[in-house]
Amino acid sequence: MELTLKNLTCGKEKVLFCFVLAISIIAWLILTITIVGLPFTLGFAVMLWFANGLFVAYLKSETVLVTDSQLPELYATYTAACEQFGLTKMPALYIAQAGGALNAFATRHAGRDFVVLFSDIVESYGQSSDEIKFLLGHEIGHIKNRHILKRLFLSPGLILPLLGPAYSRACETSCDRHGAFAAKNIDGAVKAMMILSGGKEIGKTMSSQAFSQQHKDQRGFFVSWHELISGYPTLSQRVGHLISLRDNTPLPSYSRNPLAYLFALVSFGGQGAGGSNFFITVIVIAMLAAIAIPNLLRARLRANDALPQTTLKAMVNSVQEYVTINGSYPSSLDVLKSSTKRKTLEYCGKSIQGYNYECAFSDGDYEFRATPQTPGASGSKICTANKNGLSCTAVKTEKD
Repeated sequence: MELTLKNLTCGKEKVLFCFVLAISIIAWLILTITIVGLPFTLGFAVMLWFANGLFVAYLKSETVLVTDSQLPELYATYTAACEQFGLTKMPALYIAQAGGALNAFATRHAGRDFVVLFSDIVESYGQSSDEIKFLLGHEIGHIKNRHILKRLFLSPGLILPLLGPAYSRACETSCDRHGAFAAKNIDGAVKAMMILSGGKEIGKTMSSQAFSQQHKDQRGFFVSWHELISGYPTLSQRVGHLISLRDNTPLPSYSRNPLAYLFALVSFGGQGAGGSNFFITVIVIAMLAAIAIPNLLRARLRANDALPQTTLKAMVNSVQEYVTINGSYPSSLDVLKSSTKRKTLEYCGKSIQGYNYECAFSDGDYEFRATPQTPGASGSKICTANKNGLSCTAVKTEKD
């Protein structure tokens, strides 16, 4: 398959983006129209911005900026890759020492994009090889497709099981295609993936065909579960996709264990698979929890406040029925109970769903009272019912 700028983004990413976008729009609208939703949303957005700012500050001060005078060979390779994709503003490129890890990533802050390569992977690939071109093209693909910016807006949809990880995997597949396009040699892209899979030395001698065959042979429940909750295609699958691009054959696709889908629904994965994705996921979950929990508590409080009013009205109705039949008010609770089958009278002297109920009778008069067990938490009103009707007053709490 011939790769061009027009076909680098895979179709699955485009389709899944529509679903994730629709869900995220609905989620953000719900959050922002609530009374407390907007302040919490803005508050956590500011926290995330400052946290990311500190991380970018670390990059600027603790890692090495690649320029035409600092690692000029790598800079020339990077410049050429950016030109291939038509980037008018070249993201800053940094080299970070990461204790032997073979990785790279792209990030964004305050409208600026950054690409970070770990030093060991540069040493393994070289500064102008097809392998390093593949790696640079992959990270540029994230920037070109605005994955980082989209990820923040799409966060509500991305934390959903199955859908979020599937979209993330599709994005990675698209970026592998960007990398292969930048390398102009898919064999170099395959070799780059083999080094990521097997290591700096022996990865160069391994059979890519045999490794890609693992994706077909090593199936089953746990492999399927792992694939469904991961934000990345498996390395063996990625190598297989690159080989298919090279050989112009259909992309390999193999069935998954059906039970794995059920387990994936209750598993933490996708955007939380690691690194900055995990940080973003935690922030968004905290944001949603901070907004949802107060709303749930208020909803429960409103429901609790409605219950005693309904209960006291039923008690008053039982008294009125007694008066209609007997021509006088009941002298005691037991007398009233003996003449009616209303179960609400059983609430008297008990604590029911956060409210204490008291019932009093004397000299042709009566009073029913409902008081919250924990003012402000289990209920916010004290309600009283007697001959004059039903009335409720707000209860004072320690905060008041």
